[in-house]
Amino acid sequence: MRTKFLFLILMLGITSFAQEYPLVTIQDIQLVPDSLQGADPPSPLLGDTVRVQGLVLVRPVIDPDTNRRVIISAGARWSIYIQDPNGGLWGGLNVIQHDTVGAAQGTFFDLVDTVQIVEFTGKVSEFNTSTQLDLITAPQPLPVDIIDDNQDNNPRPVPIELELSDLFTPGGGYNFEAEKYEEMYVIFRNVITSDRVTTGGSGGNFKINDGQGHFAFIYNQSRYFKTGSAGEIPGYQPPLDGSFLSYLRGIVTTRTDGYWIVPVYPGDVGEVLVAPPLISNIRRNIVEVGPNESVEISALIKDDVSVSDAKIFYSVNGGPRDSAAMTTLDSIYTGQIPGVPDSALVDFYIKSTDNLGNVAINPSDTLRSNYFYLVLNRPIKISDVQYSPFGGGFSSFHNYRISITGVVTADTVGSVNRTGAVANRIIMQDGEGPWSAIWLSALFSSASIDVYDLNLGDNVTVRGLIAEDFNVTRIDSITDLTVNSSNNPVPEAEILLSVTIGSAVNNEVVAEQWESVLASFENLTITDVNADGPPSNFGELFVNDGSGNVRVELQDGNHFYHNNWDGVNLIPGNIEIVDSATINKLTGYLYFSFSFYKLVPRYNSDFEGYQEPLSVKQEPGYPDEYYLSQNYPNPFNPSTTIFYSIPRAGNVVLKIYNILGQEAATLVNQFQPAGNYKATFDATSLTSGVYFYSIRAENFVQVKKMILVK
Repeated sequence: MRTKFLFLILMLGITSFAQEYPLVTIQDIQLVPDSLQGADPPSPLLGDTVRVQGLVLVRPVIDPDTNRRVIISAGARWSIYIQDPNGGLWGGLNVIQHDTVGAAQGTFFDLVDTVQIVEFTGKVSEFNTSTQLDLITAPQPLPVDIIDDNQDNNPRPVPIELELSDLFTPGGGYNFEAEKYEEMYVIFRNVITSDRVTTGGSGGNFKINDGQGHFAFIYNQSRYFKTGSAGEIPGYQPPLDGSFLSYLRGIVTTRTDGYWIVPVYPGDVGEVLVAPPLISNIRRNIVEVGPNESVEISALIKDDVSVSDAKIFYSVNGGPRDSAAMTTLDSIYTGQIPGVPDSALVDFYIKSTDNLGNVAINPSDTLRSNYFYLVLNRPIKISDVQYSPFGGGFSSFHNYRISITGVVTADTVGSVNRTGAVANRIIMQDGEGPWSAIWLSALFSSASIDVYDLNLGDNVTVRGLIAEDFNVTRIDSITDLTVNSSNNPVPEAEILLSVTIGSAVNNEVVAEQWESVLASFENLTITDVNADGPPSNFGELFVNDGSGNVRVELQDGNHFYHNNWDGVNLIPGNIEIVDSATINKLTGYLYFSFSFYKLVPRYNSDFEGYQEPLSVKQEPGYPDEYYLSQNYPNPFNPSTTIFYSIPRAGNVVLKIYNILGQEAATLVNQFQPAGNYKATFDATSLTSGVYFYSIRAENFVQVKKMILVK
């Protein structure tokens, strides 16, 4: 616990003294109380700096001398996984070093090797929903201490045997009881593969399934399971969809959309027991299907031996499934789905069997990811394009060219007035309600077309290709764009509860139906100004209307509000959002990235009634120098007042710490004009004792002591 306390002592000019960080177990970091099990709370030691010992499951770099490429991808950082040497549950942890240049290389973290038992010193934090230890880089002694280097006696641990059903509740939901396996080494046997990705940054990802609706994502975080130049195994490709694997080993990581398993070394993906037919390139011959039109479905089906049978299994409006035989010409199989009446939804999948009896189904998840199309006797609307009722997230028009019309609800006009990043993201919407908006992308569009020239309120007709960008539906490869009229009214924002969006997992219809749609949350409190927690800051914060937290993404909007994500947004006119501030109404479009749904405010006007906590008030006068008063009264119970002065505008941080140096409260963390200020500190929730309060404003730093007596 010494980091903050030592910081306070140094500011007071008192000589530092040696004090060890507490030695804890991985279970101390990971295990949550019985009352919270079945949920996904953060670590009980979140924010604490501790020492912890563990068996290294994977080393940071391939070879410290000959190949310094990292094994576990974490940008320029070094990252490993460790496990309780005794194999106890709640016994896994990710250890990460954020700074890997210059003096920070003196930690020797990069020299740690697999199956060594090592002691690490770092700060407990959370990323996505997984707990990690952020290694400190400049302590004395060093933050890495090898306890047992006898690798012959410390083999890689025997993986924990799991079934995919262990990751799900009986109702098919995300089973938080499986959190006890987080970041531990596990094995699944006799699984079926699907959803392989062979190119791009996700090249190497796939899923494993048990054929009963249970699955896990296989994540290419290890360089041994990446494709292309990012990979370490030349020519590596994930198994063909529908392959039967003897086993898959890996480390359990968690996200809001499910469990992700990270195989780390060659051999963690078992041999293919059965290679079924490969079904790909599924297409329909009619893009916009009208009433009573039969639809021809085609697919490329190949097999190592020969295909003996292929069929389409289809359903109309959720009714019983019928089948249609497919015939072949040069491995292209085709079959007909008969015409059906207007306003119908037809969903289907393809099943193929080879001469050895091996079976393949595409898609493998026939509950959430079936192919489907709408039968409509009218022009298609944005809501038809976005509609994805099964929870798979894909549009029925995915990879088809269409024309749609809507009103621009988010543009980039005025971004020259913005400091920091602004997303070149144009959104258009057709009316109001669910599924009614879509992202217009400039990607692959004709050179003569510039979607960034569009303005708020433009009524636009666009022709392009429907695609998915990291789970967000967009229209790109635009070939035609017509502005029909300008200065049209923008649709009213949908009022949503924060818990509806904040608790939703990827592609869940309750949130997916509002993707890109203008939405508002009302009567909000800022519950955490940095949703990702230090040392990371991705410009996201948590807000809550009383029903639950939801993320807000500040970096992508054309406004002056920020949470100091890059440390340079502290210029006059910008507004730094602070903890416990309130907002009457916050509007933006709904977006999805890095496993979370989030609201993206567009303009200053989207922040209605932003109000900082009333505990800080500006007093009359213009000071000549920096000043921090002794709190009054002192001792106090339960509240006290602190006066301070700043002669020049700048960022001001006023915090309260307990005797151990742990942060107890943040009274101020924002840009403030020059002036005299009064801050009220309410310590109702704290226990009696000695506390410190510190102020930092530009180069002015001061600390004073106060006493709470109850």
